[in-house]
Amino acid sequence: MNVNVQDALNKALAAGQPCVLATVVAVAGAAPGKVSFKMLVMPDGKTIGTVGGGSLEAAAIRDALLILKSGQSALKTYDLEQIGMCCGGSATLFFDYYPAACTLLIFGGGHCGQALYKMAPSVGFRVLVYDNRPELQPQFSSSDFMLGDFDQLLLDNFPDAKLYAVIMTYNHQYDYTVLRQLLSGTKTFEYIGLIGSAHKVREIRQQLSSDNLTLPPNFYSPIGLNIGAQTPAEIAVAILGEIIAVIHNVKADFLGRQS
Repeated sequence: MNVNVQDALNKALAAGQPCVLATVVAVAGAAPGKVSFKMLVMPDGKTIGTVGGGSLEAAAIRDALLILKSGQSALKTYDLEQIGMCCGGSATLFFDYYPAACTLLIFGGGHCGQALYKMAPSVGFRVLVYDNRPELQPQFSSSDFMLGDFDQLLLDNFPDAKLYAVIMTYNHQYDYTVLRQLLSGTKTFEYIGLIGSAHKVREIRQQLSSDNLTLPPNFYSPIGLNIGAQTPAEIAVAILGEIIAVIHNVKADFLGRQS
């Protein structure tokens, strides 16, 4: 694969962005692209690489954008004369669909955060841990740990993929500060969970009301499925179970919601 295309694909996957990689797998006649030519297509129509240019490439881009919407890889053969290329022949392209990665943001890298960080990748999550304590950094891969102030989140540094957030800092006020910023920011979250008691949730609802903010339907607190979890590892299992239920739109025995 062309180095530029490979680098672009790696960057897209690392950022959790969906994309389609179109590869020429067969040609006949005077097709402009050769077997193994590759082109990466992003959701905004931006491309890296080529499958030969001209009407073939234009058709491939249109089909790649449709594949991004359908979420299904596909094999397509183009009659070059039918798409307006006088060279004749045909070209077959394989469109490899790479979905947007689900990213779990964990605010708080304490014992429960560390347990959740270790488990979440096993069910397909890319995980980022955000904390203001530099001494915790050795507990995580350097690429997975974001050191920053809870009072001023580096929201622009978070990926534009499907985002799930778990708030479990070591301080009640930090928990509220993080939640308030997530609710008032420009990022969209599939799930926001906050660790704590029902009493804590009531207090937070009152604070949000004072700040003219309301809790969305995808807010879960107390967090986790009702499985009697006690240890950090058990709490991580309960949280992941709840998130998986949300992903699959399955009603489960939730420990608590915003009510």
